[in-house]
Amino acid sequence: MYDPARELFSTRRMPDGSRVRIGVDDAIDEIVAKLRDVIARHGPDSVAMYVGTASSKSVPLIPLSDSFLEAIGATRGWSANTLDQPGKQIAHGLHGYWMAPSQSFDNPEVILWIGINPAMTYTGLPCGSPKVFMRDQLRKGTRIIMIDPRAHDTARRCTMHIQPRPGHDVAIMAGLIRIILSEKLHDQAFVAENVEGLDALRAAVEPFTPALVAERADIAAEDLVKVARIFAQAKRGYVVAGTGPSMGTAQGTLFEYLVLALDTICGHYLRAGEEVITPGTLEPVPAFKAQAHGPIQAFGYGPRLRFRGFTDTLGGLPVSAMAEEILTPGEGQVRALFVVGGNPATAVTDQLQMLEALGSLELLVTTDIQMSATAKLSHYNIAPTMHLETAAIRGDKPPTGYANSYAGSLAPFAHYTPALVEPPPGSDVIEEWELYYRMAQRMGVQLRLNPMRYYTTSPPPKIRREPPAIDMTGAPTTDDIIALMTARARIPLDEVKRHPSGALFPPDTPVIVQPKDAGWTEKFDLGNPLMMRDLAEAFETIDVARDLAEGHAFRLMCRRQHQLNSSLQIPAVDRGKPGNPAYMHSTDMARLGIADGDLVEISSSRSAIPAVAMTDDELRPGTVSMAQCFGDTPEFDDRVREIGSCTNRLLWNDRVYERYSGQPLMSNVPVNVKPIIKTGPAYAEPV
Repeated sequence: MYDPARELFSTRRMPDGSRVRIGVDDAIDEIVAKLRDVIARHGPDSVAMYVGTASSKSVPLIPLSDSFLEAIGATRGWSANTLDQPGKQIAHGLHGYWMAPSQSFDNPEVILWIGINPAMTYTGLPCGSPKVFMRDQLRKGTRIIMIDPRAHDTARRCTMHIQPRPGHDVAIMAGLIRIILSEKLHDQAFVAENVEGLDALRAAVEPFTPALVAERADIAAEDLVKVARIFAQAKRGYVVAGTGPSMGTAQGTLFEYLVLALDTICGHYLRAGEEVITPGTLEPVPAFKAQAHGPIQAFGYGPRLRFRGFTDTLGGLPVSAMAEEILTPGEGQVRALFVVGGNPATAVTDQLQMLEALGSLELLVTTDIQMSATAKLSHYNIAPTMHLETAAIRGDKPPTGYANSYAGSLAPFAHYTPALVEPPPGSDVIEEWELYYRMAQRMGVQLRLNPMRYYTTSPPPKIRREPPAIDMTGAPTTDDIIALMTARARIPLDEVKRHPSGALFPPDTPVIVQPKDAGWTEKFDLGNPLMMRDLAEAFETIDVARDLAEGHAFRLMCRRQHQLNSSLQIPAVDRGKPGNPAYMHSTDMARLGIADGDLVEISSSRSAIPAVAMTDDELRPGTVSMAQCFGDTPEFDDRVREIGSCTNRLLWNDRVYERYSGQPLMSNVPVNVKPIIKTGPAYAEPV
């Protein structure tokens, strides 16, 4: 079950770039000494953290690593969320929150998916089997609509599929809202009671006529009208978008704001008297009420970065400025970086700039099971446990806004699993959270069970409780911390542990959405001035990538694959297809004289990468589709058939980007493609 390339011992990088084995305790002693020195010379804000997606494999990791950063006085914690869909959280803050669940997965009559492939991402639908959920919904008569430039397998299973030109998602959303409002198909009673700013929204979407949207997106106007009518006339439903629209428009906040507006004008929220089917198991149950919580500050607070006016946001601190914060001298320059469950050397945009930045650090610490591109650059890589070597929990969280937050559950489920296997004999590994606990002990600082702070999915609580303190005198176990995390849960952890395979834990009394509080006046805001300004700009800007497009014949699109991304690439799940091929339509490949398995060079205005070409007639001609976060640093390009290509090398951080989250254009990127011929075993076809 163990990858032979797995790191079983911690290592230190030597001045000549070689690595030597070091004991965990010795490594932590050295890290703390160097960290103290960095803080003494540059101050605590010279220390920062990057959190990647693999952080989820250790339940206590994010709370304790974040608490460590806070305890030493550092303020900059970046996460991969601002490379994904940070506009979701920022838009929610600008729009407001419903204080009960959305209808979402609870008997929808219509589902609208935009730029997402749920069968690959397991988001946009409930936990479990995506194909079974789709099958069951279609049998019930649910109409499932897909808007995506790719005609993938999930799209073919839908009731209706629209295949637009990439990069026109904002126009499509505005066009749908315009049709619904102009035909008065919206839930007028719900809107009158719970919404303000409708007139401003109506005026802002007016220019987005079906004919104009159809021309820009290269779709049929009658299809757009049909989708709007189907969606609005259904009594229950939801809309959810994937990474495509956020990565491919540089307008992620505006797009997600329109997604929320579409659900809101159609009234897709549970009302007073309706039952909440997943009220939470391993968390306390909130008081669900049929009322809107108005907008909150969505950006412009917390740490202020030195570049492009960026601040902290509800979606997190813009990671696209992290390299500049490391490279640029002056007050606030980052000199020490801790990487938590991530691989920024391949995952963060503009790889060339990021590699320069990581190589300039005085202290870079990673915890990785393999020598990833980032781990190879680190001064210390602490060898961690793997998934099955540590305890874990899974519950259904209270589903406020959960359809717009990617996933949820259809039942009140909870599961605790102890560590199922021991690490290999003779190995020297620790669970990742232990690194931050032991450093805190040595530095004499108190850790607390901090809530997630790298992005925000709900309005702030009325009563702020100080996070529980961690016992710093002994050596708590993962179980000890999980028990502390679930101390206020609806279902006691000991009860969950009594069910080794997990179980359903329905409440003794149904949890019902309560009526609006007497005198409650807060409402959703559908006319936020910034969003209305951005929508007017979107009308004038036909192609956000136009400044990068000159001389480039193709558009590079993002996609998902069955393999896990740069944080965890495991041969056992790649289905015999390592790496991330460059998929193209057969007509484009024929025109360029390219066949499946040929090597091609993909170039942008920033750089170029090699890739393995593969046919995919699900694509629109003129597009190239590749998964992100594969490959390694440029010196390993000759292993492209084995490890894939780093598409982030093609991207700029500061040319076309989202103004709130800093998310650069990561899809819909202008590129050229040409065949390349290289010899040698590294470039040979696999046997």
